[in-house]
Amino acid sequence: MEPTDETPPETVHEYFVAQLRRLRQDRGLSQAQLARHLNYSPGLIGMVETRQRPPTADFAEACDREFATGGTLAALVPLIAREAYPSWFRSYVALEAEAVAIDEFEVQVVPGLLQTEGYARAVFSPDWPPRSHKELEQRLAARLTRQALLEREQPPLLWFILDESVLRRPVGSTADMAEQLDRLVSLTDRTHIKIQILPLTRAGRAPLDGSFVLLYLRDGEQLVYLEGPGGGTILPGHETRDRCARSFDVMRAEALSQAESATLISRVREELYGQG
Repeated sequence: MEPTDETPPETVHEYFVAQLRRLRQDRGLSQAQLARHLNYSPGLIGMVETRQRPPTADFAEACDREFATGGTLAALVPLIAREAYPSWFRSYVALEAEAVAIDEFEVQVVPGLLQTEGYARAVFSPDWPPRSHKELEQRLAARLTRQALLEREQPPLLWFILDESVLRRPVGSTADMAEQLDRLVSLTDRTHIKIQILPLTRAGRAPLDGSFVLLYLRDGEQLVYLEGPGGGTILPGHETRDRCARSFDVMRAEALSQAESATLISRVREELYGQG
């Protein structure tokens, strides 16, 4: 049920929609008129106001400019995104946002912080039972919102080691994969991001129990995040964290350098998906 004046919003998403509708109506604007002011389609305004599509940061910022709301709508977008995460993942997202450094090893898919929209959509699509269009859009928006930490004035130091199989495992369409591999190459130019590929010929150096993320917080605390089917676990000072940290150091030494990794990514991209 959509919130009304008699039904207080129960979620941040509902609150955003209620505020947007109130601001629009107070100005005497139809959805089509607001769409023209914002340079968005009337259909998108309708989908946002009916919560069929969550607001993006760009959309919220445009609304703040239009209604002179001083950034209050844009400030709600990360909170809306957090509501879309599974309950077991919300604590991790909060810690990820506070981390000063993140080390991640991945053997299945490109890490969420590095995914393109097309690749992320393909990652979410095959779940069973299938997600509704609304839930898929919410999950996708939440994942892309997480990536805002890459653009912060003082972003965390990010070090990714990807098994070569991640590059060769098709996710989504040919165009999705080509775009994703191109993005990985472009990200290697950023000074706060390291991306190394662990070649299949050195896969024996990889831990056989799967991917993990090491989080280094500002207060010196170090955590490890492990994810499996249906949930994830955050472990503090613990022998598992220490074992993962040692494994990461070994793989960092065994993996290709950043420059060599970029070359391999480009080669796989050309080999499997043609030249860019």
